Amino acid sequence: MSPHKTNTDHKDRVSRATHYPSQTNHDKCYIPESVRQYADEPLYILVAWWCLQQQDWLRRHQIAEAFHITLRRASYLMAYLRSKTKRVTCESREALMANNVYRYEIMVTQVLPAVSRKKDSSSSTRRTRSRIGNADTSQVNMLWNQLSNQRRVMDSDHKEEDEDD
Repeated sequence: MSPHKTNTDHKDRVSRATHYPSQTNHDKCYIPESVRQYADEPLYILVAWWCLQQQDWLRRHQIAEAFHITLRRASYLMAYLRSKTKRVTCESREALMANNVYRYEIMVTQVLPAVSRKKDSSSSTRRTRSRIGNADTSQVNMLWNQLSNQRRVMDSDHKEEDEDD
């Protein structure tokens, strides 16, 4: 096998493993092989799946190393997983390091699958009229007829006034 072929194969594997987040203010990152089946998911979900597979307490440097991202970005992802998402269940704790500095650690215990957001066929049809209030059809018709009759009376009164002038 030629060295050129090996280099091309490596580039193909790396490009398939590169993840481009939908947000334009984020850089690309590496997707570990163990979570590539979720490559269409947002980065925080990829991180959650990876953390779940580790089945241990994890720090930001482990996430940064696995996904080839900065420590700061790994910290943001950990914070997001701890507080903002409904799909991920995790525990967090502060661990005292050797230099007397506290670092957060997380352990992901559950990641919920993505919910399909297909529209119902009934919701895709356009409604031509809107309904306001909680009146039933007979009450709506009665109210409409009353308003129409009042308008006819008012219009006829205005015509008589105009004829008198």
